[in-house]
Amino acid sequence: MKTMRETVDVLVAGGGTAGHIAALQAAREGARTAIIEAGTMLGGTMTAGGVYMPNHFFSKTGPVVQGIAWELYCKSKAVEGLPIPDWTRRRPQETPGYYSYINVPIYAAVAEEEAVQAGITLHYHEFISAVASAGNCWEVTSLGRGIRRITTAREIIDCTGDSDVVRALGLEVMYDQVRQPGTLQYKIEGIAHEEIWEQEVQTLYEEALAAGVIARGDFAYPNILPFKYYLDHGGHNATHVYNADTSDSDGQTAANIEGRARMLRMFKFVKNRVPGCERAVLKTMYPFALARETYRTLGEYVVTKDDFLQAREFEDKVCNAFNYVDMHSQQEGCELYFHEDENLVPKIPFRALIPKGSSRLTVAGRIVSAERFALAGIRAQCTCMAMGQAVGAAAALAIKRGVPSREIDSKDIVALTLAHGAAPV
Repeated sequence: MKTMRETVDVLVAGGGTAGHIAALQAAREGARTAIIEAGTMLGGTMTAGGVYMPNHFFSKTGPVVQGIAWELYCKSKAVEGLPIPDWTRRRPQETPGYYSYINVPIYAAVAEEEAVQAGITLHYHEFISAVASAGNCWEVTSLGRGIRRITTAREIIDCTGDSDVVRALGLEVMYDQVRQPGTLQYKIEGIAHEEIWEQEVQTLYEEALAAGVIARGDFAYPNILPFKYYLDHGGHNATHVYNADTSDSDGQTAANIEGRARMLRMFKFVKNRVPGCERAVLKTMYPFALARETYRTLGEYVVTKDDFLQAREFEDKVCNAFNYVDMHSQQEGCELYFHEDENLVPKIPFRALIPKGSSRLTVAGRIVSAERFALAGIRAQCTCMAMGQAVGAAAALAIKRGVPSREIDSKDIVALTLAHGAAPV
């Protein structure tokens, strides 16, 4: 195994939903930036994970998240040759906003192209194995096939989804024994939807469940949606993986095995027992099962349920958070909670992105410092991207000023993100 050494200003751990945006923001402001990503591409849950509908860029009344995230979305649509959806023409009734859909290979390639143009050094297929303080810098060891890399960085942004850096440093995290189920994304095509009768397929689903042909969790939303929803979506984003914990390789393996078993069981049921599905084809399966929550960072502030539902105006707010709360559970399936006023837009305070007692380290994405209920709303993909842009701006400003990122004023962070197209906070 060869040892490689590298020196950067900002090291982003994880190139997923939050991480690729954080890196772009830092690099575009002149910081030498690198990404260490255990997977094969940028975008994380949106791309390799197959949840290809970032939500929500807009509310009913206007833009909530824009900036680099919206820029990449628009560039990917241009490559597809598709128009940018006009939010004013949407009529969101089911949710206070609406989902935007990406083409996974195009978005991943566009994000990578932008990263290369910004001068970001990309290290795929590597994971962080150790982090140590080295004066005013960090020394980060990462491992890949045949490579041991030692990176010296002045700032680290943890966007791993599992608080990998935070845990490696022995900082405090929050971890609940009861967690939201995860999911494995796949797509069944070839269903003759005109032959589907809603009540018939509902009865067939309930009979198969009672007989043990399929299992609870194979369809994630039985408490709020009919089984026809599963068929309408070809099974996409409609299966639960119980107790999913992707924070280590054993947990990821177990989640993948369970997710694929559920996928195969449902495909056999649909194809063999549901009229109109005789020509169904299991067309797509994404490589990673996903967790909705594992280790969250304990920050200088913990966003509470009331903070989120009341859209508290934090003095140190750095970005918007917009989503209803969809709390998944093994017992119920999925429970939805909405804000009393559709004009309420929750905010994310900078303190929730700073691990408690740390310096030169920030976090973004689903490892934000938040109570479980608040996290169930904050973890929406657009919000994760907005958090990424905020901490990328904080890191870039810290490098320019020669101070730790935690000392950067939140108003300066917002000003910089606004200069890069972010929505007003």
